[in-house]
Amino acid sequence: MMMLWPWEASAAITPSLFALSVGMHVGWALVLGAISVCLLQAFSIKLRRAVAVTVVLLCLIPNAWSPSWWLGLAFQTPSLILQGLCGLYLYRGLQAHSASLTALDDSTVSQIKLRWPLGLLLPAIIAGWILALDTFALFGISFYPIGFTPYAVLAALFFACLLQLISARSGHAASTRYYRELAVIILLAIVVHMLFRLPTGNMWDALIDPWLWMMAHGFAASTLIQSLRAHHKRGKVIDRS
Repeated sequence: MMMLWPWEASAAITPSLFALSVGMHVGWALVLGAISVCLLQAFSIKLRRAVAVTVVLLCLIPNAWSPSWWLGLAFQTPSLILQGLCGLYLYRGLQAHSASLTALDDSTVSQIKLRWPLGLLLPAIIAGWILALDTFALFGISFYPIGFTPYAVLAALFFACLLQLISARSGHAASTRYYRELAVIILLAIVVHMLFRLPTGNMWDALIDPWLWMMAHGFAASTLIQSLRAHHKRGKVIDRS
């Protein structure tokens, strides 16, 4: 008889069909709503609100008329972390002052970028690569089934506590706020996952998905390019002085 690891022997608990349907529609409503706000950031707050509300309501329609229905067929449900980040972006985008047409350019967009320092991007990128390579059974153990066990929940809880600890030791007020927000999003994702087993019953799917993984690569590349440009400008200033 072949010996199994504890997580391989455990039963996988998946969400109910009702919870899965609701989670899929709400998830894509938050993601598409945030995308609509991002694309319309140069327009007035009234137009952004009208379009965002329309997109969200369309995504909540529980039939084939909903964009969520088709996106769910192709890509299933976004991770809870991506939903939380998009929900936060959507909330801030719709709360922008109408007096400034570029409020999202100056505040919300920069805050989203600052929320992704390399210290957070690298764990997301590494975790995504591990799960991607795990599909080809390149490791001695299978990592994806661990997501169905309490071990994954404990790992996510530990990471959220680590973010809170980093925020407490951060000397920059904005960085402290961003780390805390992400820690709260992770804690909420853990709670939703434990109560409803969304999105698939696997904790890894609640924490990361291909879209969030690709975003992490893009933000990491952008951060590195900006750092190199800033270092190059600093070098020019020093040479001139």
